[in-house]
Parts: sequence; C-alpha cells; structure tokens
Amino acid sequence: MKVVARNGSPGLTSTDAPGPVRRRDGRRAASPGPIPAGYDPQGQGPASPIAGPAASPTRTWLRDPAPPVPAGGRSSQQRPSTTAYARGAEIFRPGTGDGLVYIIRSGCIRLYKTLSDGRSINVGLLGPNTIFAQEDSGDGMASGATAEAVVPSTLSIVEAQDLANLISDSPELASAVVSGMTRRLTELQTLVEHLLVRDTSVRLSVTLLNLAAKFGRPAVDGLQEITLPLTHQGLANMIGSNRVTVTRKLLELQRDGTVRSLGRNIIAVDTARLQAHAAGNPGLRASAD
Repeated sequence: MKVVARNGSPGLTSTDAPGPVRRRDGRRAASPGPIPAGYDPQGQGPASPIAGPAASPTRTWLRDPAPPVPAGGRSSQQRPSTTAYARGAEIFRPGTGDGLVYIIRSGCIRLYKTLSDGRSINVGLLGPNTIFAQEDSGDGMASGATAEAVVPSTLSIVEAQDLANLISDSPELASAVVSGMTRRLTELQTLVEHLLVRDTSVRLSVTLLNLAAKFGRPAVDGLQEITLPLTHQGLANMIGSNRVTVTRKLLELQRDGTVRSLGRNIIAVDTARLQAHAAGNPGLRASAD
C-alpha cells in the first residue's frame, strides 16, 4: 500500500522498501515493520489523531485475490491498488486523475472547485464506500476539480475501464456504486439550490450540518461537537466566501445559540437551529423554544 504525504510526496510502497540493515558487528538488524496507514512519511510521526468517519468492514471486492489469469497469459482486469493519504494530501487536481475511479475505504475526501477569483467551493464531502472520479473533460466544458483528504484516508484506485468488470463480478460493488452516485446527485442538486439563493448564511449552515453528520459527537446541552478543527478561512474555502464574512456569520450564529465555541478551532452546533437556518427560517426554532 502506498502512502502519500500532505505535500504529495509518495511514501514507501511494498515493493520499494530499503534492503536489510546491518549492525556494527556485521549481523543483520531486525527489518522495520510496515508503514501504518495515515503515517506521515516526512518524519513527522503519525498523522492527526482525529479520525474520520468509522470505516466499514473491508468489502470482499477490495480484498479478494487478483482474478485468475486466462489462457492468453494476461489478466482480464486490473486489481484495485490501495493508497493511504495523510490529512491535507491532494489526490488529484484539474488536469490529473483522468481515467481513474476512486473508492473511499476510510476517512473523508473533499471535492472542490476553484473559482476565477481564487475562491474555492465544495462540490462534495465524501465518506467511506463512496465512489468518485475526476470530471469528464471530453466535451471541453469541464474545468476539473480538486480532491484532498480532510482526515487521514485510505482509497482503492482502479482504472475506469476495469470498473465494469469489477461490477459484473460483485453485486455488492454494483449496489455501492448506485448508492454512492445517488448521494452525489442529491448533494449536487442541493448545492445548485443553495448557490441560486446566494446566501452565505445558508451555505455555511448546510456545510456545518454536513460536518456535524460526519464528524459530530454529543456535547453539552444537546449540541453536536464537530471534532474536526475548523478555521474561519477553512470554512470560507468550503463555501466560496471569505474569512471576514464567515467570521461575521459565525458570530451571528453564536448570538442566537446555533453555534458555540469550545476552544481553538473547535465548535459545537445545534443541528435543529442549523436546519432552520439552512431552510431560510432562522426564527423557526427560536419561536418553538
């Protein structure tokens, strides 16, 4: 399994490990163990202790041995490769990633577009058992997207031309593909709706709801703590806004009890109030209290 650091540098793979090390007395030293998933190969030790969404049990279509080789001596399909990405590592950017399909085994991946003025906006925040790929640029209209690991993540990668064979061999994978694509379509339709509203408060509320669903845990007073550290600039990058505007909107949400700061870059949210904000009815929950 390959390991990719935050700067995109590959770590050691199972085929390029260093040779045996010898001690001063000439005897062989013990071989180093395998690199754990999520380890930062730049010498910085383990990646962030904040885990992404719990990984589902490994699917059979990800751990089965390679398919049998036919009489011609060449396998009919490519076995998926597995790569671990450190937090913040880039999976692909515009102009790269074509012809590959990515299957999230653990962690969380952010898909985003970079706007002409330099801002970015999320087009997907994807969890385990979701399939994604780079945009199809065949018609010359697509500008391409960027994918990066929000937390240490593990992906299986397969050539797009081999996906049909994998699906035909595994009804379980076919079901996962349909389910993942349905979720992606719903997310994109929701994104279009919120962009048409052009309301930063709505986009921020929806993003916080998504983060609470993927990284939330119960906190005091019925709130959900988002365990992923969130800077104001980071949130601005997710919703196509700027840090000053996000700071102002967060202060407004804090005043009405929707958001509570729990320390540096850690917040807790009232999901019912956020849903009211996302629906454009911020006073709905307050009047019901």
